Amino acid sequence: MSGEACYLHPQTLSVAKCSDCAKPICEVCLRKVNTKPYCEACAANRYEQSPWLALLFSFLVPGMGQVYNGDWRKGAVIFMTGWLVFPWIYGIVDAVTVANEIRNGVRETATVPPGYLLLALKLIIVPFACIYFGFAFALITVLVGLAKLMLQLS
Repeated sequence: MSGEACYLHPQTLSVAKCSDCAKPICEVCLRKVNTKPYCEACAANRYEQSPWLALLFSFLVPGMGQVYNGDWRKGAVIFMTGWLVFPWIYGIVDAVTVANEIRNGVRETATVPPGYLLLALKLIIVPFACIYFGFAFALITVLVGLAKLMLQLS
């Protein structure tokens, strides 16, 4: 890296620049998150993208895997249409694929959820899944009941 010194270890040559603050960093200071170089301070604000968490979030609540990956709009669309099953399955596959791409440095997230949001997702996902599927089941039951009533009336 053109003989630039590490910002913490001036006697050591840098091997990369931090992706956030652009400070030169040596091998000792280098922290890689999702294949990108960060200094220790900036790496503390990042987390390694987990395809398993994306799978779990998407499986329990349609669209939550997209929220985890930072794609809020797609998550909202899948959430609203997830009871149709196909968007839910698409959401699971998409969430895992995107999480892998983010982890491997192929894709950038639109917004990486802060740590407190990730913690909230982990804590509320199961109760939220129960509520979501309860409403979806109730909606399907009402639609089936209306269909039966329409058939009896005709």
